[in-house]
Amino acid sequence: MFAFGLVSYYNTHDNIMGNNFQGDILNMSNIFNVFEQRAREIKGKTLVFPEGDEPRVSRAVKKLLENNMCKVVVLGDEKILNEMYENHELLAKIDPKPTTEKQQKYAQELYELRKHKGLTEEQACSIITDVNYYGCMMLKLGDADGLVSGAITTSADVMRPAFQIIKQKKEISIASSCFIMEIPENKVDILGENGLMVLADCAVVPYPDEEGLHAIAESSIETAKNICGMTPRVSFLSYTSNTAKTTDETTLKIKAAAKRTQEKHPELVIEGELQADASLNAQTAKTKVPNSKIAGRANVLIFPDLNAGNIGYKLIQQFSGVKAVGPIIQGLNKPVNDLSRGATDEEIYLTSLITLIQAEC
Repeated sequence: MFAFGLVSYYNTHDNIMGNNFQGDILNMSNIFNVFEQRAREIKGKTLVFPEGDEPRVSRAVKKLLENNMCKVVVLGDEKILNEMYENHELLAKIDPKPTTEKQQKYAQELYELRKHKGLTEEQACSIITDVNYYGCMMLKLGDADGLVSGAITTSADVMRPAFQIIKQKKEISIASSCFIMEIPENKVDILGENGLMVLADCAVVPYPDEEGLHAIAESSIETAKNICGMTPRVSFLSYTSNTAKTTDETTLKIKAAAKRTQEKHPELVIEGELQADASLNAQTAKTKVPNSKIAGRANVLIFPDLNAGNIGYKLIQQFSGVKAVGPIIQGLNKPVNDLSRGATDEEIYLTSLITLIQAEC
């Protein structure tokens, strides 16, 4: 179900920071201001960085500490960590490889979680020395509130322990992802809300069925509310708009998922199936779907599959210069976010701010 080779906005040559990032990070983008302001209000949270001995991660961590954003635990080679963070006040610097009482506790917990899958105690002791498994166990046992990794690790190696240890929320059938799009200043009055829009799923679930689309919408509604401060107006996208009769399986799937989500959230405006222009353009909506309550003002877009979602958000970027933040992983019990291996320290910093906000929610 999950595409572990997660796509990322970091792979585009015009990423959220632009190619010529210079100077104070807060002067770069309104979207930075939004998330940094939110993160500053959060107190007492701890983030763990499994790749703490990577220089880009180190610079992002130091920015978090200098701005007093959160407590930080870094994992990695003990010698490198001591040199990198000699003058910085971390909650902890941990090398998971040497055997310690904490490591043994984590290994035993991993064994209990996975023994029904055939994992042995010996295997658990070996696996827990992996920084991503160790970091996820910190989240599981309450020693950290969020995890950011992937700067030098594959998406599969970041997300596998997350799905095995943290797991998805009971009320959500599948974990998914979204991108938060920053609307250009000349469009903020007619697109999105608070200058932002949520698009899903563009990175994780290749071919969601009705239940999958509903789960993606549920998680995206929460992201829109809790991360972006929106009142969600959700459009399930299609190549048609409110067809009365259809035998097309995809269209029927979209309709069913939209109806199910609307029944779950009668207080929200949720429609589908809708074409993209009817979802985003008020004048077009009057012509195509005159009875639409969204009326061209959708701020959460649910794509029918991963092809459409990934293509769609990238086309928006290329044609309009809209900035995209993500992929943000949704639906886990605690926040784990995957970076691109090409991520800059500024991008790691931004992902960390979003992870903090998720941890608070």
